[in-house]
Amino acid sequence: MKSFISFVKYWASVLFFKLKGWSCDLLPKEAGNKFILIGFPHNTNMDAPFGIAFSFYNKTITNPMLKKEWFFWPMTIIFNAIGAVRIDRSSSNNVVEQIVTEFSNRDHFIPVIFPEGTRSNVRRIKTGFWSIAREANVPVVMLYKCEEKKRLMILGCMNLSDSMNDDLLAIQSTYLKEGYEIPMESVTKTLE
Repeated sequence: MKSFISFVKYWASVLFFKLKGWSCDLLPKEAGNKFILIGFPHNTNMDAPFGIAFSFYNKTITNPMLKKEWFFWPMTIIFNAIGAVRIDRSSSNNVVEQIVTEFSNRDHFIPVIFPEGTRSNVRRIKTGFWSIAREANVPVVMLYKCEEKKRLMILGCMNLSDSMNDDLLAIQSTYLKEGYEIPMESVTKTLE
């Protein structure tokens, strides 16, 4: 039954992308079953259906992170079905620690993070994804929603270094090669 459901989800995603006129890349095998999926840009509410279709197409479960306040009936049913993770953002709870704990408690975990943090214009991205990946010792997979090519593109799988600044510059450079400039006002270019 599980393989039949996976089959149906896959073909539903194929149909979704076909109707939208989009295509979708496959996740790199070297990423394994535990990594952080970062996505740029985050500019529309349609990011959610694209994200679900992306998961179905890749025959995997990704785990969008949502505020715990969004988990109310009937939304809880939907969020649980898509693998969403409840995040407590109150000051007494550290979001990084919550996600790192989830990594240690699961065999398969792919939190989805949009570092822009909002659909409005931002001057710099949120860097919590870097802290989570470093503490959990997992790679970061870079997803790009390219409107021009109408394609969800995987730009690479990156193991992080000890320097957040260097890693953010490398991520920024990777996206820039595809024509998207990540806003990182606070990151300085290191001398080579």
